[in-house]
Formats: sequence, C-alpha cells, structure tokens
Amino acid sequence: MGFLFPLFLLAAVALVIPVLIHLFNLRRYKRVLFPDTHFLRNIQLSTKRQSQLRDRRLLALRLLFLAALILAFAQPYMGGADKEARATVTVIYIDNSYSMTLGEGQEKLLQQARNKARQLIQAAGNERRFLLLSNDKLAATRPMLRNEALQALDGIVPVSKNASLKQVAGSISAAQGNESNERWDVYLFTDLQRSTFAAGGDKLSWPAHTRLYLYPFQAAKASNLYIDTAYFLSPSLDTRQPNALVVNVKQSGAPREQRSNLQVTVGNQVRAVSAIDMGKDTLHTDTLALQLNGAGWQDIAIALQDHPLSFDDTFRIAARTAPNLSVLVVTGDVINPYLQAAFKTNEGFRVVAEQTQALKKDEWKQYSLIVLQNCNTITPALRDAVKEALERGQNILMFPGRITDINGFNQSLKAWGDITFGPLDTARQQVVTLQQAHPLLQDLFEKVPDNVQLPLALSRYPVEASVVANQQALMSFRDGRPFLAQYSLQQGKLYLCATALDDRSSNFALSYFFVPVLYKMAVQHGGNNTYAVAVGSNRPLWLPVSGNDQRKVWHLRRAGFDAIPAQRPAGAGVEVFAGNTAKDAGFYTLSNEASADTVLIALNANRAESLLDYAGKSDIEQALKPAEVHWLNDRIVAQQGWNSARTPFPLWKIGVVIALLCLVLETVLMFRKGRTKATAGEVPAGATV
Repeated sequence: MGFLFPLFLLAAVALVIPVLIHLFNLRRYKRVLFPDTHFLRNIQLSTKRQSQLRDRRLLALRLLFLAALILAFAQPYMGGADKEARATVTVIYIDNSYSMTLGEGQEKLLQQARNKARQLIQAAGNERRFLLLSNDKLAATRPMLRNEALQALDGIVPVSKNASLKQVAGSISAAQGNESNERWDVYLFTDLQRSTFAAGGDKLSWPAHTRLYLYPFQAAKASNLYIDTAYFLSPSLDTRQPNALVVNVKQSGAPREQRSNLQVTVGNQVRAVSAIDMGKDTLHTDTLALQLNGAGWQDIAIALQDHPLSFDDTFRIAARTAPNLSVLVVTGDVINPYLQAAFKTNEGFRVVAEQTQALKKDEWKQYSLIVLQNCNTITPALRDAVKEALERGQNILMFPGRITDINGFNQSLKAWGDITFGPLDTARQQVVTLQQAHPLLQDLFEKVPDNVQLPLALSRYPVEASVVANQQALMSFRDGRPFLAQYSLQQGKLYLCATALDDRSSNFALSYFFVPVLYKMAVQHGGNNTYAVAVGSNRPLWLPVSGNDQRKVWHLRRAGFDAIPAQRPAGAGVEVFAGNTAKDAGFYTLSNEASADTVLIALNANRAESLLDYAGKSDIEQALKPAEVHWLNDRIVAQQGWNSARTPFPLWKIGVVIALLCLVLETVLMFRKGRTKATAGEVPAGATV
C-alpha cells in the first residue's frame, strides 16, 4: 500500500485530542441531591457502568472518525509501493494514416480507434488530464481535461502523414519536459504497419516514467493495388511526338488476382488508357505513349480503381514542355564518343562542340551544362569564361587530360576556387564510397545493392580543396580523396572528375552512373521539368532565381490554401521544402513576387502506407526493451475495464464512508445518552421524599 499525499499522515497527531478530552471528563463529578440515600446508591451503581461503556464507545468512534478522515486525505492505494500508480496524465496516440481507413463494413479501423479512445477518456476521473497525439499533431505538449479531449477526438481524420514509433516516443519525451516528474499512462491505437509505425524501431529508447498500453487494429486479409511511381524516360518533354511514360503498379497484402485499368489524364482530359492484369504478381510495369500539347506546365494524373484503399490509386506529375536542353563540350579535339552517345540517346539534348582556341563565351549563357573534355591546360580565355559562367550560376563539368604543367594548371585553377591537383597517380584505385544522399545520386537506387559496381581508376589526379571551396564528394577512393566532387563556387557549381574521360584512365564512362549523372547536371541548371514529391518528404525542390530574387519569399498555393514552405538559398537558386508544408496530395503552385515563372508541383500520398505488412508482438517488444508492453484487446477491456489496468482501487472513498458512519453512530449514542439521563432524573413511583 502507498499514499498519494503521505504528508497528511502527520495529522494523526490530532488523535490525541479526543483522548485528552475523555480523560478530563472522567475527573468531573456532578452531585445529585436525593432524600433517599439507599435509592441513590442503587442509581449510581447502575448508571456509572453504563456511562463508562458509552464513553469508551464515543472515544473509539471519534478516534476512528479522525483516522478515517486522515487516511482519506492521504489517499492510500493498492498495487505497489512505488510511484507507478501516481499517473495523472494519460497519453493517447491514434494512428490516423491512410492504412487505418481499412475495415470491414461501415466502421473503419480509424473509427474503431476513436471509439476505444473515447471509452478510455469517459472511464477516467475528472481530475485526470489527457495528451492527445496523432500523425499530424505530434507537437502537442499541453495535456487537456476530459471534456476538451473528447472534443479533440472528433478532429482526428485520415491524413497523408505517417509517424513512426520513434517519433511518437520523441513527442512524449518532449511533453514530459514541461510537466512534473510523474508516471504517465501511454495508450497507442495503431495497426502496427511495419513500413511506417514500426520503422526504425530497432534502436528505440522509450521515455522513462511511463506505462505503455498497446491496442492493435488489423483488417483481415486485406489486399491493395496501387501506383508506386511513374516517370518520363526523357528529362525534356517534346510536344512534337509522344513521350514515353513508365508506370509501376504494385500489389501488397494478401495476393489475389486483380484487374484494373490505367487512365492518364492531362488537364482533366483522358489521353491514354491501359489494362492491368496482375494475377498474383506483385509488380506490373507499363510504358505508355503520352502526347503533350502546348507549352508550359501540364498537370498529369495516372489513376486506377481499387478498393478498399484508394488514397494511392492516383499518381500525379507536374511536367513542363520546354525547348531542347543545350550542352556545350569544350575540347581541343573531337567530342568524346561516350559523351556523344550519352546525349544522343535522348532527343531532348542539343550537343554543341567548341574548340579551346576559339571560345565564344558570350554564347555560353544558353547552355545548361558546359563540359571541359580532357582539359590539359587552362588558357586565360578559358579561365575567364568559366569564371563568368560560375558567377551566372551555370554548371561546369571538367575531365582533366594529360596535364604537363601541373603548377601552371593549379595557378589558373585558383581563379575559380581554392582547389589543387596533385601529380598523376598511376596506381589502380577502386572507388569505395558513394554519397547516395547527394541530389545527383539520391534517386538512382531505392536501396543501394550490396554488389553495386563502382568505378575503377587506372590513373588519377589526387584532388585537394580548402573549406572555402565547399567540396562535396559524390564518389571517393579509399584514401578519402574524391573521384567525382562538386564545388559550390560563386553562384554556380563546378564538378571535377579525378580521371580523364577515356578507357586508359577509368571505366567511369561504362558504369551505371555516367549517363544519369550527366542528365541531372544538365537538367538541374534550369530547374526540373517534372516534379512529383511525396507528402512529408524532406527532399528539397531546387528553383533557379536571378539577382535579388533569392530574397523573395516563395508561396505554396492552391485553391483555399496558401503557405510559406521552408526555403534556403542554394547557388544560383533556392531550395524549397514543399513536401513538409502541405498535408494533402494534389497539384500546387510555387511563386513569388519577383519570379516571372510560376512553378507547378505535384504532391502524392506517401507510398509507405500502401505496404500492408504488419509488425508482430515480438518485434515491438524487442524494439522497446527494457520497457514493458501491456497488450489490450476487446476481451481484456470487457473483462477488466480501462481503469483496472491503469489506476489503483480508490481506498480514499472507503475512508470517507467510514468517517460518515462514525458520525452517524456517535450521533445515535449521544441521543441515547440524553434519553437515559432524562429517564434517570424522574422520581420512581412509591418513593418517599
């Protein structure tokens, strides 16, 4: 047994008061004059015994009354001698992701979770406070009273955002910092989806001073057909001919044969239709020929029909038809065949060659990418032209050739940035590090394969750079020096490869990375021509700006919505984090006061919610060790109720009842004592006075 307020036990000293009063009353005598002394002796003998018995009963009742009252104020409880039963705050987390919209009949999993949470709140006492969390309201730190919590339950609706167990734990820890150090009861109502809620739980530290109750919800044998992703094969969209659109359709959950139709709409007009027959396959890839008419931004929606989950049945792409991208190759010879082949595979690129001795730097503004092919020396004209291009915010890619004067080369290189080439190293070196988070590489793999083939260098120039050069290594050798690196100089970007572009120096031109990296270098200068971002994504969108436009604030807008997303300057543009700003999927526009171009972007629901794979009890318990998990279900709640697992038996109420009974019994005894005295004062019949 324990006490919520043990200091009230000090009031037990007050038990001495009725004892002292009783002792003083024993010393008081009252003489009764009566003529017949023999009769008086008989009365004294009988009433003295009755008075002593009544006085002891009154003393016991008064002592018991005070003791019960003191215990009631101290609030004793059963169920452990520690402070675990002192929980005054109940944390309720309801998973309101789209996967909770599954369910049999009319009641979805989310509705069931809200009903259970409402029962929990209604079963609690008026003094208890509640912290209500959901995927879109993890920042809540203020506990609320019961009526307010019941009203807040109605505002929990399905949202595109998801939350992991780790994020929920972090929110609870943050909220505990604003409260006293007491035990909290935590109730989690979720479907335990492995891809979202259980993600990253292998290194989870659960908040201290909490008792965890988990109420899982799952729909039986659910199956989901959804569009995982869609993309154009060409980075530059052409209005003169159909554009190849690749669509990946996946199936998760219980496998079953499903048929549906893919429908592609552009501006609410149907442009392409394709039939899907999944069978029991988990992946279906289809390539559609999509004709785009007119210049500018196009809102493209690819949709299918599937039940019961429908949030992932539509994939949106914001695409811009634009003129061909121009690439300039500066060389002292002919264009390298690998470069020629890389850009010729796509008709969206226009490749122009320019001799080192005959530069036309005034025309460099039109090029999306400038490639310095096997540069042996940096002439003053080339040095100045590249410097001006970097100041304009253009992208430069340089492959060194056979450098004869390394000191003179480095001296000219200083005009661009504090970068130094070392003497040629002819030892074979394997690239061992890949910076997958870099924008040029982050979309190449969903997950880097264990057997990925990184480039091999047969000869290389060791590259050194100071901090002011802002070096970012995309690929690195074992000694830490870069094979391919980005340098943010002025307003532009300089990309340096440590080897020449030929078979005698490296196999980079034959690797998986060569063509995608070249494409992205060229495309990112003018901003992307396609935008398809997941809601909640931390991936920034890079938008080109000029002059003082960087100081202007970009707005994310659509009908009935206007917000300012997080943004930061990046080279000759700005990075905008739109995925974390909007909650709903759809088409949005990005614009500011100074920009003449309004950018259309597409936000899609997070496809991690589409994977109907759930974590088991052992997985959750292993992730939360050493914290103890109390599992709940309908049967346990029906048998034990919510309060039996959460709060101790309220013994203080028994103390109040005992105190009231003592008052009633004392009143009865005092009433009987008064009647007895009145009876004793009457003269018996036959007595002589």
